[in-house]
Amino acid sequence: MAHIREHELLFGPQSLLSNYGPLVAEICSRSDIYKDKSLQAAATLCLAKLMCVSSEYCEAHLPLLITIMERSPNPTVRSNVVIALGDMAVCFNHLIDENTDFLYRRLADNDLSVKRTCLMTLTFLILAGQVKVKGQLGEMAKCLEDEDKRIADLARMFFTELSTKDNAVYNHFVDMFSLLSAGQMDEEPFKRIVKFLLSFVEKDKHARQLA
Repeated sequence: MAHIREHELLFGPQSLLSNYGPLVAEICSRSDIYKDKSLQAAATLCLAKLMCVSSEYCEAHLPLLITIMERSPNPTVRSNVVIALGDMAVCFNHLIDENTDFLYRRLADNDLSVKRTCLMTLTFLILAGQVKVKGQLGEMAKCLEDEDKRIADLARMFFTELSTKDNAVYNHFVDMFSLLSAGQMDEEPFKRIVKFLLSFVEKDKHARQLA
């Protein structure tokens, strides 16, 4: 009975989702009218939580949430959206898996707290197999040379854990190398990153193939 009651509260005709879902989406999409920063922060968090309970609501409002993550001037809002997208990747993997590029972009956020939150979220999702890696690991590798020591240490921990999975670093090395070499990275940081990554390529035949 408790389960049925909970389901009715969330999805029934008089549910929280049906009553407040449209209102929350309206507030989030019209920041030009609803300008209060605290209201926008609360509404965005509410939108994200409602998206986690309904795949239909999630799919309908995912573009709005991604836009907020990209454009909000509030780092707390951006961090909250990153965490929410991580939750949605677990609940509705098929919806988020196609939009992971937007998550990786937050690794270049100008706010350290957002970068850390994004790195930790991606670390969990990738190591737990919740998202497929499609050539974006180079963005994670850049964090190895981040000016913030906590971010650099988190990146080292990620690749150390990733290396315990069958040939994972080797399998993605070429993609990472291509992304890193195509950027504007200085030569010395680039060499340090490549050297660190190659330390996880232990099989001689793999080393020869990469060479």
